[in-house]
Amino acid sequence: MHVKYEQPPERPGSLVVHLDGSLNALTADQLWESVSLKIDDGESVVVFDFTRVTMLTSAGIGILVRLYTRLKDREGSLAIFGCSSKIREIFTIVMLDEVLKVCNSEDEAWQALQP
Repeated sequence: MHVKYEQPPERPGSLVVHLDGSLNALTADQLWESVSLKIDDGESVVVFDFTRVTMLTSAGIGILVRLYTRLKDREGSLAIFGCSSKIREIFTIVMLDEVLKVCNSEDEAWQALQP
């Protein structure tokens, strides 16, 4: 999995994480470590771009839940956008689509994170 970070200048303390590939047992730990470092550096709002995610396994879901919990503990938040219909269905089946704020677009994700 390839991960690219973008810090929107108009949103201090926020991070967009662009993912490309499979989020599975082999890549989940790498995502945890790299995003955790960003959280340690002060990023409190994280938006994941799933536009290029081709597969999501239970390990990937587990890491997203851990990141969500870590951000919540620091009064932060998380949202996801750009999921394929299959990946969106996975979030719905495991009943995490509302908790993880799974949205259709990046704009919708930012709106979902507003108090």
